[in-house]
Amino acid sequence: MKPHLPLPSRGRKKNSERKSVRRRRVDIQRTGLAVATALILSFLLCIHLLPDKVTLAPGDIAPADIRAHRSVRYSDSYEFRKQQAEAASSVSKVYDYVPTALNQSLRDTSALFDAISSSRSTQGLSAESRAAQARAQIRNRVGINVPLQPILTLVLAPDKVFNHARDVTITLVRKSMSGEVKDDVSEISKIQSHVSSAAEVSLGSTRYAAAVSDMARLVIRPNMIFDFEKTANDRERALENVKPVYKDIRTGELVIAKGEVVTRQHIEKFTALGLRQRRVDYRTIFSITAFVSFLVGLVIIYLARYQPSIYKTTRLLVMLSLVVVVSILGLKVGGGLLGITSGVQLAYIGMMFTTTAAMVLAVLLNPQIAVMIVAVLSIAAGLVTNYEMRYAASTLLSGLVAIYAVANIRGIGDLMRALGAIAITNVVLVWIMGGLLGDSAVDMMSSSVWAILLVALPATSLFWYITWLLERPFKVTTHISLLELADTNKPILKRLVVEAPGTYTHSMAVGNLAEAAAEAIGADGLFAKVASYYHDIGKIKRPHFFVENQSIENAHDRLNPTLSGLVITSHIKDGLEVAREFKLPPSIQDIISQHHGTSLVQYFFNQATEQIEPSPLLEQQFRYEGPKPQSKEAAIIMLADSVEAASRSLAKPTIPLLESLVEKIIADKLGDGQLDESELTFRDIGIVRDAFIHTLAGTLHARIEYQNSVSSENGKVTANGNSDQELAGASGKTEEAD
Repeated sequence: MKPHLPLPSRGRKKNSERKSVRRRRVDIQRTGLAVATALILSFLLCIHLLPDKVTLAPGDIAPADIRAHRSVRYSDSYEFRKQQAEAASSVSKVYDYVPTALNQSLRDTSALFDAISSSRSTQGLSAESRAAQARAQIRNRVGINVPLQPILTLVLAPDKVFNHARDVTITLVRKSMSGEVKDDVSEISKIQSHVSSAAEVSLGSTRYAAAVSDMARLVIRPNMIFDFEKTANDRERALENVKPVYKDIRTGELVIAKGEVVTRQHIEKFTALGLRQRRVDYRTIFSITAFVSFLVGLVIIYLARYQPSIYKTTRLLVMLSLVVVVSILGLKVGGGLLGITSGVQLAYIGMMFTTTAAMVLAVLLNPQIAVMIVAVLSIAAGLVTNYEMRYAASTLLSGLVAIYAVANIRGIGDLMRALGAIAITNVVLVWIMGGLLGDSAVDMMSSSVWAILLVALPATSLFWYITWLLERPFKVTTHISLLELADTNKPILKRLVVEAPGTYTHSMAVGNLAEAAAEAIGADGLFAKVASYYHDIGKIKRPHFFVENQSIENAHDRLNPTLSGLVITSHIKDGLEVAREFKLPPSIQDIISQHHGTSLVQYFFNQATEQIEPSPLLEQQFRYEGPKPQSKEAAIIMLADSVEAASRSLAKPTIPLLESLVEKIIADKLGDGQLDESELTFRDIGIVRDAFIHTLAGTLHARIEYQNSVSSENGKVTANGNSDQELAGASGKTEEAD
C-alpha cells in the first residue's frame, strides 16, 4: 500500500538568508528528535520497567531459601489493611429515632378496619365484591396493598369477632412498636414473626388470627432509621485511628523458605529489601546506549539518502519515532504485565509488537522504510530476549512477511489473508528453528500455539486500529481510508450527482482513465481513481457555469470573458473549501489544487484578446493559480481530466483519432510546462499515453454524436486539451470540459 502524504505548502521564494535560517531550524528539530528517540529507546532497553531480580509472584512456589541481605524497617500494608477492616467492622450502625412512627401505624390500622367495616355494612353485594371494595378504599386512603384473603375473612366475620380482631391488631401494633424497630430486614422479620405468634395466642389457630397477623405486619414500620452519613463518619474516624504497622527485617533473617507458597506479605518484604529492583550496570547501559544511537543514526542516514520526502517532513519522522518507541515499550510492559521476564512467551510478545510496527509503517509510510525498521527492531528483540538470535531471526522474517502481506491492503479480506500469512510463517519458523536447535516436538507444538495467539492474531488487530488512529493526526492517506472515500454513497458524492450530474459522470470517467494509467506505470491506481472522484467537487458551488451540467441556457452568455474566466478558475478554490468542509484528506486536497496546474483557460482568453491586445499580464489573468502537479498521480489526473473532456467531442472515435487526440493533449501539457514538477518520466508518459488510448477505445465504441459538430466530424483540440465543440457548448461561451 502506498500512502499519500500532503505536500509542503509552496509560496514565494525566500532569500538565501531566510532559507538558511529555516534549514537550521528544521535540522535542530530532526536532531532533537533523533537524540530524544535514542535516549528513550536506551532507557527502555536498559531499565526494566518491572522487577526481574526476584520474579516470584503471589501463588508461586519459592525455588530456594531467600534471606535478608540487610536490615530494614518497612510498613506492613497487609497487617495495616487487616486492622483497618477490623476497626471498620467494629463500628455500630447509627440510627435516628422517628417519634411519629407509632401514631402513623395506629392511624393506618384504624383506617384499615374502618374501610373493612364500611364494606361489611354494604347491602346487595357479594362478600368478594365487598372485600374488593374495601381493598380499593384502603389502597386509596392509606396507600397499602392488602391481600384480598384477610380482608374477605374480616368481612365475613361476626361483629363480635370483627371488633375483637380490631382491638387485638391495635394492641399488637402498639406493643411491637413500643421498643426500637430498626429498618433492618432481619429485625423487621423477627417482629413480624412475634406478631404472628401473639395473634394466635389471642385468637387461637384460626383464620382470624392469620388475618390479624397480616394486617398488623402491613402497618408496622421502623421507628429507627439508618443514618448512612453518620455511620460513614464514625467508620472514617475509626480508620484514621488505625496507625501504620511497621515491622523489622534483620540481616540473615529467612524471608521465604524453599517450597513455600509466595504471599503478598513476602512480596512486600522483597520490595523493602530491594530484591525486586535490578542493580544498575553502568557498563551495560553505556554499551546499549551507544548501540541504539548507532542504529538511530543509521536510520537517519538511510532516510536522508533514500527517502528524502519523508526525511524532510518532521511530522512523519515523529510518527516513525513514535511507532518504534511504542513497539519497544509494548514489549517491556506487555511482558511485565503477563508476569514474563524471559522465555518463549516474551520472545513472541516481542515478535508481535515488531510485526505490528512493520505493518503500520508499511502502510503509513512505505514498505522500504518498514523493512529497515523491522531489521532494527529485530536486533532490539534479540537484546531483550537475552541475546537469543533464534528469536531475532524469527522476528525479522515474520516482519518481512507481514510487510509484504499488507503492502497493498484494500480491505478486510486482505487483512484476513495477511493474518493467515503471518500465522503460517510463524508456525513454519517455529518448526525450522526447533529442528535446527533440537527442540522437542512438545515444545514446538507449544511454540506454534504461542506464535498464533501472541503474534498473528494480536498483531493484525493492533495494526488495523493503530493505522486508523494515526492516519488523521499525521495527515497520511492509506488505502483503508481511500476505500471509504471510494464509496459513492458519501454525502459529498451524493451532492455532486444531484447538483452537478455531468461533473459526477465526468469525474467517474476520469477515475477509470487515471486508475488504468497509474497502475500501468506502477503508481497508486486506487489513489488516482479516488482522487479523480473528488477533483471537481468545487463545481457544486456553481454547477451551471460548466458545460457538462448545462442543458439549454448558458450562464456565461450574461458575463464578459474576464468574469467567465474568473468563475471557471474559482472552482479550484471552491473545491478546497468543500474538501475542508467534508474533512477530505490533505492528499485529496492537493489533487484538487493541482489538477489544472497553471493552465490557461484558452477559450475565454481568446475571446478577451478579440477586445484587448494580448499581453503576459492579460494571459496571467486567465491562468489557474496552481501549483503544478507535484506527483505522478496528480500529473496523470491532469492528463486524464483533459483527455476525457476532449474525447467527448469525438462523434465517431477511431483508434487513429484517439491516438492523435491523446498525443496532442500530452504534447500541449508538456509544452506548457505543466508536468515539469511532477515525477513522470518520458517513459512513464509513453505508457500513460498507451493506457489512455486502450481505455478510451473500450469506452467510446458506442458514443452518440453531439450537436454542433465541427468540421471533419470531430472537433479540433485546443491547447488545453479540450475540444472547440466542448468549449463552445450551446452558445459558444463556457469553460473547457475538465
